[in-house]
Amino acid sequence: MLKDYIEALKGIDTIEKYELFIPKLNEMLQQEAYNAEIIRAVRNRETYMSNRFSKESATDNMLKAKEKLIFYLNSILSENDESPSQTVQFYIEKYLNNFYSFLEALREVSPHKRASLKAENMQEIRIENEYDLQHLLFAALKPLCLDARKEVTEDSGVGAVRSDIKIPSVNTVIEAKCTRNTMNLKKLTEEIEADIVHYDADYIYFYIYDREKIIKDKYTFEINFNRNFDGKVIRAVILQPVHM
Repeated sequence: MLKDYIEALKGIDTIEKYELFIPKLNEMLQQEAYNAEIIRAVRNRETYMSNRFSKESATDNMLKAKEKLIFYLNSILSENDESPSQTVQFYIEKYLNNFYSFLEALREVSPHKRASLKAENMQEIRIENEYDLQHLLFAALKPLCLDARKEVTEDSGVGAVRSDIKIPSVNTVIEAKCTRNTMNLKKLTEEIEADIVHYDADYIYFYIYDREKIIKDKYTFEINFNRNFDGKVIRAVILQPVHM
């Protein structure tokens, strides 16, 4: 039942619809005997700041609260229905899909004027190649997975294989891909396909920073690789910078 409510919540785009939906959600949680801590957490996340002078601002606040609420409700589903490993995978995938937000906050949000960090220092942080991307991904994921390690070399039986980031506790590999002007789509695809075969992991994530925008159909590319192969779960996440 909770899954149905999450799907309904995703489709809400106005304050009026949200205000009608929230009492029904709270009533369902009570009827289904969710514990008091969960109900309290839901009520904290569903609240948003209204603005009687600007409906646009109020709607924006509501949508942010909605996203927080969806994220929390999904975490409840994960805890109830999935193994600990699958719960970790849920958060890893969430981190990777929202990694752009970390980069945006790091480089584009100016530090406080009293901070020793300066905006110009932040602008020096760039992703020029896969090693830059790997370092930033590792730093962002380390608080979630404390056993994460960089550049792990293992014997595949037919030679050494090096993974960019390895999380042993959940047998997961994360590969950082950064396109360059000497790379074409065929080359990128071949690299990913080779990695899928060589890595002995239950989950393999490919984070692709397509700085050269060689992927013309992002949706189809992700669909093609977001699948299971030989008992491995494969996920591809693509970030393409906007050049204006």
